[in-house]
Amino acid sequence: MIPAGLVRLTQAGVLLAATSCAARIPPIPVQPFVAGELDVVRAFFDEQLRTGDTRSSALFLNGLAQVELLQGDLDRARRHFRQAGMIMGNWSTSSSEVLGVVLGAESSKTWKGDPYEKVMNAFYNGLLYWWAGEEDNARACFKKGILADAESDEGGEQTDCALLFWLAGRMSADMGLADQAESYFEEARTARQFAVAHGARGRSNNHVLQEPLAGNLVCLLGLGLGPRKVATGPHGSLAGIQPCEGGPEFAELFLGGRSLGRSALLADVDYQAMTRAGRAIEGIRKGKAVFKDVAEIAGVLMIDRALDDSGAGRRDKLLVGAGLLALSFLTRAEADVRCWATLPSSVHGLLADVPPGEHELQVRFFDAFGRELPGLDQVWTVDVPEQGTGVYYFHSLPAPIEGGDRSQ
Repeated sequence: MIPAGLVRLTQAGVLLAATSCAARIPPIPVQPFVAGELDVVRAFFDEQLRTGDTRSSALFLNGLAQVELLQGDLDRARRHFRQAGMIMGNWSTSSSEVLGVVLGAESSKTWKGDPYEKVMNAFYNGLLYWWAGEEDNARACFKKGILADAESDEGGEQTDCALLFWLAGRMSADMGLADQAESYFEEARTARQFAVAHGARGRSNNHVLQEPLAGNLVCLLGLGLGPRKVATGPHGSLAGIQPCEGGPEFAELFLGGRSLGRSALLADVDYQAMTRAGRAIEGIRKGKAVFKDVAEIAGVLMIDRALDDSGAGRRDKLLVGAGLLALSFLTRAEADVRCWATLPSSVHGLLADVPPGEHELQVRFFDAFGRELPGLDQVWTVDVPEQGTGVYYFHSLPAPIEGGDRSQ
């Protein structure tokens, strides 16, 4: 007689294989994004949200909102970043998704992003609230990002994103909470020192962290192209992080031809990704890869023994061996390599005190050797208010980027 447990397990495997297939998404148009062809990228994400896999909706929403932000369509960007954040912040998973990820492909579950992707969603959400004059909501977003940064770490590499602490401090200061602001600024300095000591790029201290409240002109800059996820290990069961090489390492800004200085690195997105690359699910991936191999070996051995057995147990051994081979075949051990492929490699900041009014601002990008990168030079008109702060965000794409005003 065939063991009843094996029959049930094999039947469950067939059912789950049919219902928990991997999410298949077309390649994200990274090259058009790098070339500044934002309409092409926007159309791609629009189409995927209409007709693509719904399990990747948060990924598509983030990509769409990022393009909308760069094009100056701030209302839509705010709405789509918020929608993506709601999906990414919902930690509950249906029982069918749990079963699906145990035996089926990990990418059969809803994409909610790794901690570094949640950090960047929180950053963009908070920035848009800051532009809208809602400092309390902006600070709430930055605090949410800080919590996401610590979400699934092992050991000490957590809550080390200086950018979010500094922004939470700026919002606290704007809200009149001086003590809380100073506490966040101190956390930002500590986080930056820790990150650099553990392999992040840039200096452990910089002008933004030394004088965090300076400047009536705040410029934030996304540099380069962020990391990719690639399948590694047995059966592609581990998700590795692969940074993109050769992008800008810093920017220099000029106001009316006068240099305002070099940008300061506040968030090394590559580092954030490599030190938080889905550790919570990695153990499941490894276990599935081991089970897949063990089931295959056991199945082959059982069939081999059955072929040498001329007795009454031969049929049962053949069936058990075939069942184990079927389970090995049905088990999907490959890692989920869906990722937010249009993120920057790093986020920088620059603070400056300038006369109120309109100014011509030039942004120039440089590689690690200090050589200016051609084709990325940008010229903008910035408006610095009589009271308060002008806040701008730039990305190292071919310029000018079409769109409206991107400032508070």
